[in-house]
Amino acid sequence: MTQDSKVMSIGLWVYRSIGLLAYGLTDLLTHRPAKVFCVFLVAAFGIIGCGEESPTEKPETEPITTGISGTTYLNVEHGFRLFNLPASGWVIRTRKYRDVETNTEDVLLMAFTTEDRFTFDTDKLMDEHIPFAEVSVYGPDPDLPSKPDVAKEIMNITIAVYEWWGIEVISRKPIAGVNTTGYEATLSMPLVDVTWTIKQAYFAKHDKGYMIMFWAPEDKYIGLLAHIDPIIASFELLGR
Repeated sequence: MTQDSKVMSIGLWVYRSIGLLAYGLTDLLTHRPAKVFCVFLVAAFGIIGCGEESPTEKPETEPITTGISGTTYLNVEHGFRLFNLPASGWVIRTRKYRDVETNTEDVLLMAFTTEDRFTFDTDKLMDEHIPFAEVSVYGPDPDLPSKPDVAKEIMNITIAVYEWWGIEVISRKPIAGVNTTGYEATLSMPLVDVTWTIKQAYFAKHDKGYMIMFWAPEDKYIGLLAHIDPIIASFELLGR
């Protein structure tokens, strides 16, 4: 497959998943924006996960492996931890939503809103112009490229799709977590009623990819970076 045909393939997946160029058509926005991450991987590497739904409840005797304690989020199952979660102003919820088609799992959602306005439906958050951040994990997948820089590969493929659709890429750069490195891209996406600024941070380990994605209307974006950047910088892989 040539690079052009690969980008076209990914672009079609993106169009089907979130309808970036057709925001007014609500049926194209039935998937959460974070699903873009796994869609890029599926299209780019030619892989579709076939895992089954993970149970949402664990026996009381089993040790806690996922959860929020103070300003720390721990996920032993997927092997990572985040520090510096906002102490106030955000509603933060763990989740365990696995999309078997794309082999991805949404594990954390935080929205800059009040309890009564919070929803796991990110389309509704966008409709109400509520900034939010979502953490997703792709994999495990033994077919991920055995490269030292999978995170950069994921970022480059993602950006190629956005550029193909005419979405502005504001910046891209390497970043550092606590004990690993990754990559970050910032984009501007004008929709019908508001322009959204998006920050995507990519990390990877062995057979998994991780993404922290922050969406905000452009007039709120800068003011909330002080809440988001410390979270990204706190990303830690367990077992290192």
